[in-house]
Amino acid sequence: MNLSTAFLARRAEAIVSNLMRIGELAQQTGLSIRTLHYYDEINLLSPQHRTSAGHRLYGEAEIARLQQILSLRQLGFSLDEIRECLESPEFSLPKVIDLHRHRLREQMALSRTLLDRLNGIATELETSQSVAVERLIQTMETISMTQQYFTPEQEKVVEARFREEEGKWQDLLDRARSEMEKGSDLTSLSARRLARSWRQAMKSLICGDAQIYKSLIGMYQQAGPEAASWGTLDTATFEYILKAVSFLSLAEEMDMVIPTAQIFTPQTQEVIQLGQDTLRQLDIGVFGTEGLLLGLLVQGKSIAARVLVEAGANLEAAKEAIVQILASHPTPPVDPSSDRLPYAPRTKRVIELALDRAERGDRTGIVPEDLLLAILDEAAEGGGGVATHILQEEFGINLPNLQQQLRSARSQ
Repeated sequence: MNLSTAFLARRAEAIVSNLMRIGELAQQTGLSIRTLHYYDEINLLSPQHRTSAGHRLYGEAEIARLQQILSLRQLGFSLDEIRECLESPEFSLPKVIDLHRHRLREQMALSRTLLDRLNGIATELETSQSVAVERLIQTMETISMTQQYFTPEQEKVVEARFREEEGKWQDLLDRARSEMEKGSDLTSLSARRLARSWRQAMKSLICGDAQIYKSLIGMYQQAGPEAASWGTLDTATFEYILKAVSFLSLAEEMDMVIPTAQIFTPQTQEVIQLGQDTLRQLDIGVFGTEGLLLGLLVQGKSIAARVLVEAGANLEAAKEAIVQILASHPTPPVDPSSDRLPYAPRTKRVIELALDRAERGDRTGIVPEDLLLAILDEAAEGGGGVATHILQEEFGINLPNLQQQLRSARSQ
């Protein structure tokens, strides 16, 4: 390496060290990774830098822009209006902060007005045991202004998202009412699918915004499901869905997964079993994403396995890498009395993503390709377990390229 090349390498390392991964940014700002992905998709906040594996990296300029976006959202601007503001050469961070400060002063003034009126009512009641009707009306008007469930911008965003997916919401409600009429067990596969679909729809509606989540919960508590769902959701159906979601969450928490015969195709059942057997041979007592990867490679007959091998994956090298990685992160020993290894939380998430893919494709069960794509989906969320680490670091595989290769192979 000559002097100029060495300098450029050091410079590149310095630049990367000052950048923030999407997961770190999400954690520090309270936003979801999905929201940051969405901002990138609509070209509202697109990071200039990426890792060699294609992951987003955010620098000072992007973080300053994100501050402006969040302030403008708080002020009630739509995302389109925010883009117009940020693309205007006359707009700046100090101007955004000034606008935000002005909005907060207005809110504080409204709160002070409400406090003054309540104090006045309290004084009248202490002296005359009665209060003027006009004063009560003024106070109720002020209270109604401070008890809005959503900011104007939040209301626009939530209603727009709801209207965009109105057909999906109606389908969910029809499915729920059908399950209720049939008297379906809340632990049945159909009820669990309904619960997963509802959970995913709610995630899409809220889109990782904690304030919208709090406002929506407040609206449900105060005004009921009819108001919070724009009149489409009755209380009985809402309660049925909540129970289905609760049973699903409890089953996941207690590792009471749906029997594999119901959600996996025979070929995928073979992949799971081979992955379990191989981890047992390595004396690893938890079924992580590495077990899914091993199962695909051992089974070797699926499209997913062929794409993995063509990309450079190797079974023996994968097993060696897993043993090395988990040596520094020991797992519980294999329980000989159990017929299967318990699923790690990340594996449960991958299976959930795979089931979503299967349902969107109108398949009756998860195929091996769904599993591999779900591993890649989970990594794109900002995580990635041992399986994706091995694919990237041990085999040098570019995950977005692998995803594209798998999709191409499936379409052939």
